[in-house]
Amino acid sequence: MVILNLELYLDHIKENGYKCTPQRSKILSYFMAQKNRFVSAKSLTDHLRNTMGNVSFDTVYRNLYLFKDIGIMELTYYGGENLFHLKNEINTHEHMFICTECGNTTALNLCPMKMMETSLNDFLIYDHKFEIYGLAHLNNVMGFISFMALGRLEPGML
Repeated sequence: MVILNLELYLDHIKENGYKCTPQRSKILSYFMAQKNRFVSAKSLTDHLRNTMGNVSFDTVYRNLYLFKDIGIMELTYYGGENLFHLKNEINTHEHMFICTECGNTTALNLCPMKMMETSLNDFLIYDHKFEIYGLAHLNNVMGFISFMALGRLEPGML
């Protein structure tokens, strides 16, 4: 288990030429408390408004994209909105499983691009993303019950 260190992230912000404002520190602290969950900018903004008072949604969004650009934040699009996740290690390349019920993530210890490189050798690849969506172990029973209740259980799903 990786232990996140706020000072490492703040140092990385400074090393990239940005100031470590109280708001940036609060944003990072919030993500650290989320323990590997993707979070929407709206839920972060609501939290900051409750703890800091008047906080602009645009400012929060700009900071999240800044964090993404300097390698400390992951971004995904799910359920009609952008969701953000604090990387466990700065400037790492991560792929993950994302639970659609609770939002928890688990890092995958593989990169599928290694398998794809030979079949895509005529292309210039500058980025990629690999995510798996499903139910985490603790949510499997509740997800199964939901599928049954909604009539979406089909033959072969067991």
